Amino acid sequence: MTSAGRPLAADDRASLEAALLQLLAGARHRLAIYLPTMEPGILESEAALAELRRLATGGRHAQVRILTHDAERAHREGHRLVALAQRLPTAMTIRVPTDESHLRYASAFVTDLAGGFLFRPSATRFEARGDLDAPGETSRLTAYFDEVWERAEPAWQIRPLGI
Repeated sequence: MTSAGRPLAADDRASLEAALLQLLAGARHRLAIYLPTMEPGILESEAALAELRRLATGGRHAQVRILTHDAERAHREGHRLVALAQRLPTAMTIRVPTDESHLRYASAFVTDLAGGFLFRPSATRFEARGDLDAPGETSRLTAYFDEVWERAEPAWQIRPLGI
């Protein structure tokens, strides 16, 4: 049995941002982000984008995978996470689930494959719980992410044009 050692919690936008920054700051090589909708202000601050850029450019094993249900809308609305992924396409990849059961998934989460996670039971709310050192829960969430990722399609609509 693993004891949770470094809990994260959020109940509003500011505390969600702070918890996400804590998780991102501790990430080393790989990150999985599941955002059914990329709402404005989530993972768009300068600090969050700097941490994501640090992670994505941190070496040849760096990998940031993002699942979202509507990448085209996020792109159209100018979500800064999409723009960063377009600038770093070898390290940051966005996919869109196609399976109906996956498209009904209403939670959001971020996992750092080193053992940290932040889970929002409802992706439309700011309330979240997590831990910086919880390999069991992180593995469970990452396994679900991997299952969806394997069946999802690349977000071809937002691919940068190679002009």
